[in-house]
Amino acid sequence: MPYADPDPTDPTLLVGVEVPAEEDSDLEMAYAFAEEFARLGFSQQRLLSLFRQSFYAGAYRALQRLGEEKISSIIKETLQVWDNFRFVIHDSPERFDVSLDSLRPLEPHHQQHEDGP
Repeated sequence: MPYADPDPTDPTLLVGVEVPAEEDSDLEMAYAFAEEFARLGFSQQRLLSLFRQSFYAGAYRALQRLGEEKISSIIKETLQVWDNFRFVIHDSPERFDVSLDSLRPLEPHHQQHEDGP
């Protein structure tokens, strides 16, 4: 089937829908965006820049609805928490080669009883 002519019965067809939300959902969404990107290490300026880009529709909408002063306040509040954390990724230790014999269960030792005279 051609890409430009999707089959409406295809269960993997992506369908976007708009969901009604309460008025305070923009505030919650702004906190979610700020926290997510602050945890990735974004600075205050970089976070504010993200909210100003229409490509990030949710963040951009929050900026339009709440205003730059409120978004700046949210960013500062979020960075007070997450700017103190630094995540460090360590490489895993060297892999040790293990022989297959060492993975086999131990066989029970058979005791041989000698019959005495």
